[in-house]
Amino acid sequence: MYKSITTNLMVNSVDKAITFYKDVLGFEVPVTVPGKNNEFQFAILSKDNFSLMLQEKSNLIEEYPVLQTDKVQPSITIYIAVDNLDSLYEEIKSKHPINTEMHTSFYGAREFAVIDIDGYVLTFTDFKEM
Repeated sequence: MYKSITTNLMVNSVDKAITFYKDVLGFEVPVTVPGKNNEFQFAILSKDNFSLMLQEKSNLIEEYPVLQTDKVQPSITIYIAVDNLDSLYEEIKSKHPINTEMHTSFYGAREFAVIDIDGYVLTFTDFKEM
């Protein structure tokens, strides 16, 4: 039986990605794994009931050679349901550019999106019917 699912994002720099997720989105960093050159190779981030893993590109490719790529090229979006969409929008907007302004989607969800430093699209919604 499944218990949870956590996304592990390939990133260019775990340290820089941590800074984005902490400073812009308010995540905490309960777990880090050091790598080369005094930088992290892996981290687990958390906020409320949401967790996210970040893994440095070469380290992730070493673990899963099938992911070999010359550059980080996101091919997923992350859809994040929140309770406080309007206040979160204002908070994020004061710290980071909004990629897709607040709107109502074709399926009836109010949402907006930002792009993290590695190009991942993070869409925030208060849509309840998931």
